[in-house]
Amino acid sequence: MVPAIERVVKNLQNYIKSKAESGEEVELKHLCQCYAIDSIAGVAFGLQVDSLKDPNDPFIKHGKDFVNFESLYMYIVMLFPFTVPILRLFGITFPPQAANNFFSKVIGSALEDRRHEQKKYGDFLQLLVDAEREGEAQGPVDAEIDHGHHLKTSSHWTRKGLTTDEVYGNTLVFLIAGNETVNTVMSFTLFCLAANPDCLAKAQAEIDAKLKKKPVNYDTAMELTYLDMCLNETMRLYPSLFVLDRQIAEDMEFGGYHIKKGWRIAIPAFTIHRDPAIWPDPLKFDPERFTPEARATRHPYAFMPFGLGPRNCIGMRLGQLEIRMAIATILQHFTPVLCDKSVYPPKLQKLTMGPVDGLWVTDPTKAVYLNPVASERAFVIKNQNGDWAFVVRTWKGFKNGVPGVKGHYNNY
Repeated sequence: MVPAIERVVKNLQNYIKSKAESGEEVELKHLCQCYAIDSIAGVAFGLQVDSLKDPNDPFIKHGKDFVNFESLYMYIVMLFPFTVPILRLFGITFPPQAANNFFSKVIGSALEDRRHEQKKYGDFLQLLVDAEREGEAQGPVDAEIDHGHHLKTSSHWTRKGLTTDEVYGNTLVFLIAGNETVNTVMSFTLFCLAANPDCLAKAQAEIDAKLKKKPVNYDTAMELTYLDMCLNETMRLYPSLFVLDRQIAEDMEFGGYHIKKGWRIAIPAFTIHRDPAIWPDPLKFDPERFTPEARATRHPYAFMPFGLGPRNCIGMRLGQLEIRMAIATILQHFTPVLCDKSVYPPKLQKLTMGPVDGLWVTDPTKAVYLNPVASERAFVIKNQNGDWAFVVRTWKGFKNGVPGVKGHYNNY
């Protein structure tokens, strides 16, 4: 699956480069949604799409409809859940029926290819097909086994392979969960780093030290500990799962209340993540909250961005890898900063918690024409106003936007 992510990351890098060189602002939610959908197309379905270049691709169009949680339907259902069967009578569903039909055909076609070809696809759908083929029980497996192996050996528990409907359902769960989580975490992390240059500088320094000017891969992505702290702090402030929904399995007493079996409860992760009794100065972006020492002082359920327990997010590890590889590549080559369109801290929508005004950034260090002369320490640059400058500066310093470098500017 990693090669598919690497290809999408490269497309993302090229797109940002074109925007930065022209001095244009970038809206991060749109950018990261495109990255998330392209990644899912490759990782889940083995498809190559580029939504930044071709937004009218049918997979992109229906994929966005599939994860549009800001539609009128979602607002109605969140406020009045009893209306779901009524809306269904009028053919109003979520996801829309057209999107459902499209992905039903895509998944059906992909399943046929994988069932009848000898070739092994390195994607999520191939894992589901392998699980579908399992027919004989081989005894129970360890409950702590990793997700990929557990998926392949699911028939050890059920004594049958996955049905086509189960393959379809699991793929759609992957599509929905993988899109929203990657989009939200990635966009808000970049925005928070742009608003906190000290944290941004630390993240870039770590990336430069680990990557050593090479493209990010699985191993280096998993070694970025400070970036991981930044991701966790972002998920604390802006969790993609801001409310966790659970059904009570048996009658219980809790806090003096009798809770009956079958009741559904909502766990307000967003509120817990901003509780000043747990998090001092809770609205401040502070990655140091997630050092090993700081984490050891808190209750383990004080932080639940992916849910907790056996029902936590199935794509958590894959989503984290996608996010790390993308952000590491962006910060290796670009320096996002706030711009005139930026609103920080972002205003959040009441129901979906999405940014009202978008998440806008720019990259002034890349909005130049770059021409190396003489050596790696000397550059001639041209800014957006047409002014030229001769600057003595190491390439690493120039790339990272180190402030305070003096140059002589002349109008030619």
